[in-house]
Amino acid sequence: MGNALLQKTYTVDFLTKKRVKNKGIMPQYYVENDHPAIIPKSVFMQVQNLIRQRRNGITTKNGRHRRVNGKYCFSQRVFCGKCGDIFQRNMWYRPTKVAVWRCASRIRRSKKGRRCMIRNIKEQLLKVATLDAINQLIESHELADKQIKANIMKIVKNSKGPTIEELDKQLEDAQLKLIQAANQHQNCDDLTQEVMVLRKQKEKVQSIETENQVKLHNINQVSDFVDEHQHGIQEFDPQLVRRLIEKITIFQRYMEFTFKDSEVVKVKL
Repeated sequence: MGNALLQKTYTVDFLTKKRVKNKGIMPQYYVENDHPAIIPKSVFMQVQNLIRQRRNGITTKNGRHRRVNGKYCFSQRVFCGKCGDIFQRNMWYRPTKVAVWRCASRIRRSKKGRRCMIRNIKEQLLKVATLDAINQLIESHELADKQIKANIMKIVKNSKGPTIEELDKQLEDAQLKLIQAANQHQNCDDLTQEVMVLRKQKEKVQSIETENQVKLHNINQVSDFVDEHQHGIQEFDPQLVRRLIEKITIFQRYMEFTFKDSEVVKVKL
């Protein structure tokens, strides 16, 4: 995204030119806008969030920690409406081979020996319900889309606190003072702390701005899809699940589809 971390390695032997990874032995310097960016910062931040999520897994509403697996289009998107746990894909072989999605708390007993008794969902039924939900979204999207866009823009405009530009200016001034103090061999502890606080504040503001950009991007993505398929779709496409759907919640009598633009559609079972 155009930034650089300097002195990630350092030379330990000037004769052999051997370099080793810097694990805090030497100071490191983070320089913003060091070179032309390959990708936008918002995209970079989204990717970092995905990497962290896949590495750390997810914690469900019932407090269970589950590993992230993106092998199937419904992976990490289907949740239990009763206990809040995630649904996992299993294969049944009797009488015929069929894929079934089941609540993880039903597959594995809890420490108290209890199992969630929410219904199992055959994958084919899940696909049919998803197709139905997407077509319902297309039919009722226009009014909801305008309201959601208005709400998101309201959030963006009403964001409190300093902007990125203001923080950049404050950070530049603080760093200049820090350099001057260091050159004059003055105590730099307070200035160093000020720079660190400003950096953390900037990271927080950048994170909020990235979230807002993602929300607007998701709204535009769903809106573009609806414009392209105003007469509905006839066949299930796994790529549409990844592109449009944020979450699917399974209840005993219906499924609740939450799309990436925050619209919610219910499909009876």
